[in-house]
Amino acid sequence: MSAITGATLTEQIQKAITAHGVFKVRLGQIVEAGSNEMTAAVAASDNQCPLGQWLYTGLDPAAKASPHYATVKELHATFHHAAGEVVALSAARKRTEALSAMEFGSTFKQASAKLVVALSGWSDSLD
Repeated sequence: MSAITGATLTEQIQKAITAHGVFKVRLGQIVEAGSNEMTAAVAASDNQCPLGQWLYTGLDPAAKASPHYATVKELHATFHHAAGEVVALSAARKRTEALSAMEFGSTFKQASAKLVVALSGWSDSLD
C-alpha cells in the first residue's frame, strides 16, 4: 500500500478518497475469494491502511487542528470497525453474511459513504 502524499492538502484528501476506494475493493475481493489474506484485527484497525497512516502520521499539525480532521478520523474508525466485522464473518466461512454486511444499507456501506462525504467536505472547505 502506498503512502498518501501531495503538494497540497486538497491533493492529499483526493488521494485519501481513492485509497479508501481501493481498500473497499480489496476487501470485497478477499471476501469473494474466501481468502485469509487479511485478519479481522487488521481490517478493524484504523491505522493500518494508507488513509489511516496518513491520518495518524502523514498530516501536519495544522491540518490535524481542523474540525474536519476529528470527524474524518472518527468516521474512519467506524468504517474499520465494520470492515473488521466483515472479515470476521468471512474468516468464519460465512461468505454470504460477509457479502451482505457490505451491501447497500449496511453499517459498512453507510460508514464508507459518510467517510467519503466528510473527506469531500474537508476538501471543499479548502477551496
